[in-house]
Formats: sequence, C-alpha cells, structure tokens
Amino acid sequence: MALIPDDALESIRSRVDIAELVKDYVPQLARAGRNFKARCPFHQERTPSFIVTPERQTFHCFGCGAGGDVFAFLMKMESLSFTEAAEKLAERVGVKIVKSEEALGPAEVERLKIRELLELAAAFYHQTLLKSPSAANARKYLAERKVSAESVTTFRLGYAPKDGDVAARALRKGFAPELVVKAGLARKAERGGLRDYFFDRVLYPIQDAKGVVVGFGARALGEGHPKYLNSPESPVFSKGRVLYGLFLGLPDVRKQRRVVLMEGYMDVMAAHQHGLKTACAPLGTALTLDQVALVKRYAGETIVVFDADQAGENAALRSAELLLAEGLGVGVATVPQGKDPDEFLHAHGLPAFQKCLAGAVDLAQFQTELALKRRPGALGPAEKSAVAREVLETISRCPDEIVKSGWLTRLAQRLKIDEGSLRLQLSRRGQGERPLRSAPAGTTHPMAPKAELAGGEEDIFTDVFMEPGLFDLVREADFSSETGRRIWQALAKLHPWPGDWSLRVREGLAPEENSLVQRILLRADEFEKTEVASRLQATLARRRAQTRWDALRQTLGRDGKLGAAEHAEYSRLLGELKGSPKK
Repeated sequence: MALIPDDALESIRSRVDIAELVKDYVPQLARAGRNFKARCPFHQERTPSFIVTPERQTFHCFGCGAGGDVFAFLMKMESLSFTEAAEKLAERVGVKIVKSEEALGPAEVERLKIRELLELAAAFYHQTLLKSPSAANARKYLAERKVSAESVTTFRLGYAPKDGDVAARALRKGFAPELVVKAGLARKAERGGLRDYFFDRVLYPIQDAKGVVVGFGARALGEGHPKYLNSPESPVFSKGRVLYGLFLGLPDVRKQRRVVLMEGYMDVMAAHQHGLKTACAPLGTALTLDQVALVKRYAGETIVVFDADQAGENAALRSAELLLAEGLGVGVATVPQGKDPDEFLHAHGLPAFQKCLAGAVDLAQFQTELALKRRPGALGPAEKSAVAREVLETISRCPDEIVKSGWLTRLAQRLKIDEGSLRLQLSRRGQGERPLRSAPAGTTHPMAPKAELAGGEEDIFTDVFMEPGLFDLVREADFSSETGRRIWQALAKLHPWPGDWSLRVREGLAPEENSLVQRILLRADEFEKTEVASRLQATLARRRAQTRWDALRQTLGRDGKLGAAEHAEYSRLLGELKGSPKK
C-alpha cells in the first residue's frame, strides 16, 4: 500500500465513477432516486438491499453489512489486495503508478522478471508459429482442428521448435540461468548449461485474470510424451489457480454473470471462435477451490460442459459439487451424439450448441440420471436407496430451501418412492447422521463441521504463509482447535514445502478449511513482510506460556497444591502473562 503515493490514490478515487464500476459487475444495478439499487453481489438475497451512493462515491449492503469506496468494492469483488485493486483502477482511468525496483521486495522483483521472461517467450513462440518453416506441422495440425487465423492471434498460440532456442535467447538478453529455470522455460542439462523445457509442441499461452502470461500449456506433435504438458509450478504460475480463456472472455462474463466451464484448450477456443466468449477451462486437472473462487469473483452462475465419456461425467459431477458448495448456481449440459464441445461446435455451429446449454439440468437431476444410468434395469429397494443417498448428499448442500424442496419432490417421483421418507432421511442427516456417501480417499467430506480457528491461530498461519521457512518453529501442540491442527498436519506432510505448496496443502482439506486457508493467504499477501520472525516467536512464546500456566492452574485446582519448582514456575508464568491478552 505504501508503494502508491497518496496523490495517485486520490486521483484514482476522483476519476472512478463508483456507479459505472459496480454496473460492470452488477448489470441489474438500477437508479432509485439519487442512488442506485440492486441485489447484493456478495450474498444471496431476494429483495435488493445493496445501495450505491454516487454523491459520496460509496456502496453499502443493508443485508450483509458490506460497504466502502471504489477500492473496497473491487477488493471484495475480485478478492484483491488494496495495492492490486488500486493498480487495476489506475489502469481503468489512466492514472500512471510508477514503482521502482528499489521500492519492491526481492520476491516481487523476481516475479516481475519472470513475467517479463514469459512475455518474451510467448512472443517468440507466436512468431515462430506464424513464420518459421519448422512450424509447418504445427500450422497443419491447427488447421485440421479448424482453429481460425483470428483464434491463433487472439489466443497467441505458438510453436516450440525441435532445436530449442528460448533458453539461449533469454541468456543473451541478460537473464540469469537460475531465473530461466525458475520461470519454467528451461531445465538444467546433465552436462551443464540449459535445455529448453518445450520441444516440437504447439503452445497455448496461459494468462491470469489480469491478462499476464504466467505459463504455457503444450501439445506434442508426433510421438512426444506426454501428449499434453503444462509449465512447471513457479512463483507466478500454479495450474490450480488459473482458468484458460477466462481473461479473454471477462467482458462477456461480467455482463452475463455466467461462466461456461469446459474441459480443454480446444473446447474453449472453438467456443470463443463461434462467439461464446464466456467459455473457460481448468488446465487438464480437476477443478480446484481456487478456480471456483476465481469464477465467483466474476459470475454467479456456471454451466458445466465436459466430455460425454465416463471420465468427463465424473469430472462434471465433481466440478458441479464444488461450485454448488461455494454458493454458485450450477447447471450441467450434455453435448448430443457423445461429441466433445469443439467437435459439436465446428459441426453444428453456435445456435445448436446454445440449445445444449439451454437444456442444462441442475446438479440433482444430473446426478440422479447418472446414478440410474450406471444401474441399468429394474431397481429394487436397495438400489433405489443407494441412488437416493447419493443425491440427498447434494440436496443437503443446496442453500435455497425452496429449490431443495423441489429437488426432493422430483427425486421421489423419479424413483417412485415416498417423498416423506426422503424428507425424513434428509432431516436425520441434518441432525448429525454420518455422511450419506463416503468421500474420496485423501479428502475430507464437504459437510465436515464448520472450520474455526481458536484465538491467535490465524495470526500464526498468516506469519508462516508470509515466511514459509518459519514453519519449523511451530508445533502441532500450539493449536487448540481441531481446524488449526488439521491445517498444521496438512502443512507438515508437505515439508519441505514445494513451490506449489499453497495449492497442494488444500488437497486434503474440507471446502470450508480450504476457504479459510485461502482467506489467510490473501491476508498474508497484504501485509508488509517486516519483523515476521520476531512477531511469530513472541506469539508462540506467549501461547506456550499460557498453555503451561493453564495446566499448572488445573493441577492446583485439582490437588490443592504444587511442588516447589512447579509453584515457582506458576508464579513466573503469571508474572509474564499479567496484562497480556489471553491467546
């Protein structure tokens, strides 16, 4: 925050019209006298209670209490730090913010240089695809996949030649070899020097939500293995935090408040090429909670369109469950004839595909039909019970009671069973019955108890996330809450932490714990990294003293006395803690 001068902030504040800004994210914002009014984008509500006041350049929701100025709105809407929000608004209104490398920390300078490297690489790969004779097979492949010349330019597609030249070019421009490796553009050769990471592959530059190239997806031509390869994790790239194509479609996504989630690069390009700009895709992996949070920044509704095979159906189901658990509206669309979205779009065009989207079913119906499809033939009571238990798992997570009731009625009709028995089963589950369906190995059930940390525990994780090397100072016994201990255990399993630790630590946590970790990570990004170690050591020392004093006090209360050494320790700890807030 201190990096942006006050006069620049004031200039941004005076030039941004808060009503115009909010309308980009909340299209239904309508004038109500001197103010504007709409349903709040930060929580679900039926009656509009979200007010924008142009005279004061502020917003306020009387339902959830959210409020503030243009910076606060953008920070909350897109989960940005203050600095990120200020930079984005500055770009919007043409205010120039000048930063010097001297004002930045070493980690930020490194990230800036990696982004510069990736941008140079993207430009080289793109020009190679367009002009080099060595890229003839790559151009042929894209033509066969019906990728237009406009899409090649829009998506900045590229080609990595067989002989490799990116690492050498980067070194000639003065970039350090270690930085080229860390950027994911090269690896160290066995005999010394650097070797390009990508060879003889079509490259798909991956842009974050700001349009910055953070990595590459690559498809092999010929016999290359694996067929698809992503850039390795780096300080600027984690494949579980990016959605391919989202940046290019953001204007349409914001206007429609909807995302169409697909499975691969070609699906997304075909959709954009035919005019469906709201399409995006995860990077060849299962949808993550980070990606769900990214969708939630810009949209309130999603339609999942994955491939029609069993793997695609499973992926669609998992993705839709995650989206629903985070409060997003979810529909699942099926492409006719068992085709992939890109095949269908090229064969039948956008109007036919839009009919598929219009026919999207809600998650409960999709899950019901999928369960029945996998149990062909007449269903007996046991099979009906199994199907009901699967679908009730999803129904129980629906936040809207009216929708939930409708789903129950339809499920009863589809299975030809008594609706009252379904409602009884659901109510038993709400009263603490064990999960209706076992969670996949290595995960916690989505309906796990609410994730809550004890006082002071969030401060510990914030400091550790700011400086991961400090994790060695922290013990499991420093946490009194179950949530704190589970997060500590997940971190301990990764130790020493890999570059993508912030993604991997959440793979074994429940959704609410994931959301908690994500919030703490965002909090850690906003703080200045000064005196972190001394602050953490002081926090731990105070907590451990408090824990020991509490144990001695319990002994005193139970036995009525302490040994001489314990009594001296009790008195010393009491003196240390006197006046300190209890953590």
